[in-house]
Amino acid sequence: MKKARIAGTGSYLPKKLMTNQKLEKIVKKFDPVRAGMPFCEWTEKVTGIKTRYYVEDEDTEYMAAEASKKALEAAGIKPDKLDFIIAASFTPSKEIPNLACSIADRIGNGNIPGFVLNTACAGFICGLDDAYYKIISGNYKNILIVASETLSKVTDFNDPATAVLFGDGAGAVVLQQSDKEGISTFPYLKSDYSPDHLEFKNSNIEKEKCFIRMDGGPRVLKKAVNAMAEAAKKALEISTYKLEAIDWIIPHQANERIIRSLAEKLNVPMEKVCLTVDKFGNTSAATIPIALDKAVRGELENYKIKKGDKVLLTTVGGGYSIGAVVLEY
Repeated sequence: MKKARIAGTGSYLPKKLMTNQKLEKIVKKFDPVRAGMPFCEWTEKVTGIKTRYYVEDEDTEYMAAEASKKALEAAGIKPDKLDFIIAASFTPSKEIPNLACSIADRIGNGNIPGFVLNTACAGFICGLDDAYYKIISGNYKNILIVASETLSKVTDFNDPATAVLFGDGAGAVVLQQSDKEGISTFPYLKSDYSPDHLEFKNSNIEKEKCFIRMDGGPRVLKKAVNAMAEAAKKALEISTYKLEAIDWIIPHQANERIIRSLAEKLNVPMEKVCLTVDKFGNTSAATIPIALDKAVRGELENYKIKKGDKVLLTTVGGGYSIGAVVLEY
């Protein structure tokens, strides 16, 4: 059986830096009396988020292509060597042509086949799962997995509790056929249907502008922590590694409370858990590949993934979609 490894990573963040101070000027209906503190203090206390990035002249397709170009460059391969593209997003600018087709054209090879998947924040791990099986089948040698989201376009700024969470960005990896195992075993995936806490309706069907709706914050926090912890443990069980052997954990960057609670539940020090939500916000499917790329490139303070490091990725997406994978970089 063939093996698979991550050969290159890339990411893209928009030009516009949105601080909490700037966000305060556009968020409506925040009540400092009810919150018990000013907007900026409340945002950082509740979410841990200090900044995030918003698109200006960029869009989902542009960010995806830019992240993809960096991943290809890091992998040392040209677009004509790609066999397939898997794109993860629920905020593409267009439904047709699909995001994968747009990426193929923008990186210089419009003949690459591909598709788009949507499992919300779990999209990247689900894409990695599909790419893994394609690689080990022996029929594919190089597959691009890219997650790109423009959440600022579907954020309701009349809903402070939701508006503070999200940012825009894209992350990508090239998964490559290899003689040496990089993905330690098949990824673990699970679904747990629960539409009540997080929902995003289709504007084309609803005939009105639709926004992300998130209710029941404490329930979402508990569910996210338990789901990512369970997925992490399952992925470790089917791999050859124990938790103690893992160098880095990169969870979905939903908010800082969830990430710290996950570290506590897994009984691992925060020094081993990658935290980027404070800088980039929640970029949905793109959080993990962005964090992975930044850590590989040494662009994050206190986090530097080196060749041979063992990394655990774990995620949960609204709905819920749940997944985790162990890899050796």
